[in-house]
Amino acid sequence: MVKVANLKLAFVHPDLGIGGAERLVVDVAVALKSQGVQVQFLTNHFDSSHAFDELKNGQLPVHVIGDWLPRHIFGIFQAVCAYFRMLYLSLVYCFFMRFVTTDNPDVYFVDQIPMAVPILKWTGKRVIYYCHHPDLLASPEGGSLRKFYRYPLNWLEEYGTSKADVILVNSKYTKEIFLKTFTKIAKNDQTGQNLRILYPTIASSFLDDIQVAKKRPLHEIAPEIETTKPDDVVFLSINRYHPAKQLELAIEAMAKLRDKLAPEEYHRVHLIMAGGYDPQSTINATYFRKLVNLTHQHDLIVKVVFLKSPSDKLKAELLKTADVLIYTPTNEHFGIVPLEAMAAKKAVIACNSGGPRETVDSQVTGYLCEPSADKMAECMKRCLKKEAVKKMGEKGCQRLNQLFSYEVFKKECMQIVTNLYEAK
Repeated sequence: MVKVANLKLAFVHPDLGIGGAERLVVDVAVALKSQGVQVQFLTNHFDSSHAFDELKNGQLPVHVIGDWLPRHIFGIFQAVCAYFRMLYLSLVYCFFMRFVTTDNPDVYFVDQIPMAVPILKWTGKRVIYYCHHPDLLASPEGGSLRKFYRYPLNWLEEYGTSKADVILVNSKYTKEIFLKTFTKIAKNDQTGQNLRILYPTIASSFLDDIQVAKKRPLHEIAPEIETTKPDDVVFLSINRYHPAKQLELAIEAMAKLRDKLAPEEYHRVHLIMAGGYDPQSTINATYFRKLVNLTHQHDLIVKVVFLKSPSDKLKAELLKTADVLIYTPTNEHFGIVPLEAMAAKKAVIACNSGGPRETVDSQVTGYLCEPSADKMAECMKRCLKKEAVKKMGEKGCQRLNQLFSYEVFKKECMQIVTNLYEAK
């Protein structure tokens, strides 16, 4: 058996910001550290003012290598620069830094840019690669020149990924996409031994916020809603203000719901849109204005409330106060927000695609619907019976504890790492 106290693991990640990929690797690091594994991060960029608390407070050591290298060349070639920065990090660490430190890793955990994997294998250590989603599918299509530009990067992505000892994905949906995309890897791993699913989980710190959060009067959280009654139904959307999240679907569903209800019933319904908003992002600002204009077009300005970048504490209070979560993205790789709603014992309405098909048990813990305003409005109409929705939320919490809890996540992380280390 592995002496856990002696096991050392290094996470290799390009930019430790506050995105979903960063949240995942931080959660894995915290889960392993809580079980005695010594962890550290190797990264190209780290800004403590724009990072998760576990990294800000020094709980997880961070070593920055190659931040001086350009991220782009005159606004283009971002992918090439990202690969070059990761190449530099891997070479510098393998051939210089690891010889002057006592924290030599036994296992490496790489994600986002698999360029590092074959280089780290030169150390003779085991390497895990976490594929959030094939990057080559995220690249926009283009003409012959773009295909020529992407070809070596796409080849490097599959080659680097194939060299990992274990490849992890975040859902069955992503696994299917992975196997269809990386056909050579699928052919060489017909038994599926090297490709495993590690479901993300809710950050332990946010679970604590949910535990202590209390249901507050709606008008205290959203003063724009002047009058509320005990039988009012609050629908909540939590997602960053980005076109990929299709937040307009929730607003259009509210408009469709009005046609399906009597005026006195519709008077009970409210929608809160809460999401991450970066004032420096043109995409965020443009999309936010589009959503606000859409509420005016549908005459919903008194029914829909927008909140920008709520804190974790406020998010937890919103989940406790709301009755139902509406999750609008389609083909989401996994989606952590439905789990957060389940932790708060709330029913979930989500589009019938991607990760939510694995987290939401339709008709039991919520509803899965086709991505249309009319279909979503039908599900919302079913949620006006508060007692039935409350039972769905309770069953959702049970499902979370059985399949996606932090304890399950911790156990899976430790098993993957120790099994890999023992197999060397």
